[in-house]
Amino acid sequence: MNMDKNMRDEIARAAYGLYEKRGYTPGNDFSDWMEAEKIVMKKYSKEMTSAVKPVKPIQPASAKAPVKSKSRGQFPRPTAR
Repeated sequence: MNMDKNMRDEIARAAYGLYEKRGYTPGNDFSDWMEAEKIVMKKYSKEMTSAVKPVKPIQPASAKAPVKSKSRGQFPRPTAR
């Protein structure tokens, strides 16, 4: 909840900044808000990607090197019935 309110407040400040840049011309509140959302989301996505450290991928068991057989390629002999 707190993160949502902080982000909403930041978007509102950015939208007001866009309104201010246009010389307080009315009628663009929705487009200002949408542009402010893009700006804030881009900022947060950059922060998130820089905060995440890359991890070494885990190889699946099938990708591991094959285990050598002790039988050296020989097949077991069939047993007589």
